[in-house]
Amino acid sequence: MTATPAPNREAQLEAVLQAALHLLGARQDQMLTIEEWTDLARAVAACQQRKTAEYLTEHDLEDIAERYSLEWDEATDGPLPTLDE
Repeated sequence: MTATPAPNREAQLEAVLQAALHLLGARQDQMLTIEEWTDLARAVAACQQRKTAEYLTEHDLEDIAERYSLEWDEATDGPLPTLDE
C-alpha cells in the first residue's frame, strides 16, 4: 500500500526552501562556517536545479579555492575562481 503525501506537504517544503533561501542571503553577513553554508547551498541548488556556486559569495568561492579542502565538483557545484599566485 502506498501512502499518499499530506495535502500540505508541498506547502511545508516550499516554506523550508524559502527559509533556506533567506538564510543563504544572510551569508553575505559572514555567518557560520563555509562547510555549513556549502552544504546548505548544495541542498537549495539541488532543489532548484542550479549550481552551488550561485548561492555562495565570491569571497566564499575564493576561500574554497585557496584554503579549504572541500570536495567540489564543477559539473554540480559550478566553477571556482582561478587564483593568480
